[in-house]
Amino acid sequence: ISLEVFSDIHKNPVKSDVYKGADAFDGTQRDSIIGIGGGAALDVARAVALRINHREDLFKYDDLIGGDVFVTNDVPHFITIPTTAGTGSEVGRSAIIADDVTHQKKILFAPKLIAKIVFADPVLTLDLPAFITAATGMDALTHNMEAYLAKMPHPLCEGIALEGISLINQSLEAA
Repeated sequence: ISLEVFSDIHKNPVKSDVYKGADAFDGTQRDSIIGIGGGAALDVARAVALRINHREDLFKYDDLIGGDVFVTNDVPHFITIPTTAGTGSEVGRSAIIADDVTHQKKILFAPKLIAKIVFADPVLTLDLPAFITAATGMDALTHNMEAYLAKMPHPLCEGIALEGISLINQSLEAA
């Protein structure tokens, strides 16, 4: 087994990051993608997985314009390993990628973009700088609040959201 590392991405990922990642994948004849890192790294990895067998302009697949209907081909085997807590990117089926020039964010969404395997090891988050732990904790709190306040409530989602809010309240300051 051989591997290649692609890590040339922006803090807020842009389309060119995805294109460079797909070129690296193609140029090294890979057969799978393992996304390791926080939300940005996992979003780029997911978008690269989409790009491999979907070569139209990346933003054709923007969810806000119904682009998910164009995600018809398979994607490479995709694994995620989160190193931060809060974004939920490791278990999502979307990636947020910005335009290089306008910085407008696009949402690439499709059920095929869900990772086949997620290795969520909390030990990987222990050495994060305090400000990253705080920021991702606030992100997690925001996600739970959004889920609880959603326009189409669901009792199971509301219960999970309330429990998440409670757990974050008990641990964020200490973390």
